[in-house]
Amino acid sequence: MSREPSEKALDLGNRVRVSPPVWSDHRLKVQPGDLSMFVPTGNGVYGYQKHQDDPFASAPLQEACGGVACFDNHIAKADFEVLVRVMSDWPAKAVEPSKGFAVFTAESRQPGTEHYLAQMRIVSKFGLRFMFDAITNAEYDNFPEQELTVAEVLWSFIEHERERWGTEFCQDRERGLQGLFGGDGNFAREELAFGFMVENCYHGVYRLWSRAWLVTK
Repeated sequence: MSREPSEKALDLGNRVRVSPPVWSDHRLKVQPGDLSMFVPTGNGVYGYQKHQDDPFASAPLQEACGGVACFDNHIAKADFEVLVRVMSDWPAKAVEPSKGFAVFTAESRQPGTEHYLAQMRIVSKFGLRFMFDAITNAEYDNFPEQELTVAEVLWSFIEHERERWGTEFCQDRERGLQGLFGGDGNFAREELAFGFMVENCYHGVYRLWSRAWLVTK
């Protein structure tokens, strides 16, 4: 049973179609938009593997790629695209990058407690059908495409959060970050950063979130 969510959906603009957190027209064991839960790794043939805190034990047994990466907000677009491609085991030159996926977002009302500002989960239509059982075969064949690719949507999230929070540590309380993650506004000040996770490489489930790190004197 998942906890009561304290989030609200985050609007990423008219180029990204964000799905509702609950798909009311399907009876599901786990909603793909329930961002309080993490999906396990693997293709399901030999069962699924839960994510673990131990970084050595958390490496996917059925996948060569995956895991978590954290980085600051100064990352270049080209470097981020390489990071995502390497962690996702995407081919270096995809002829037609997939646009068949759903996007779910949430914005924390308690970032210091939940350790993130906003987050986004991307679930491929393959994952929606064969992992979550959220769509039928007919819905799979006619699933509407996004305007952007997965990599472009991920980058649009980073740009959105940069615009909202700024890219340098902040002394102005009106910018919103000061004190949210334990900073004192003097020796330790919050600056925007990000985390990226390949929740399930086989089913195409990715999560990206904004957070803050403490810049100390």
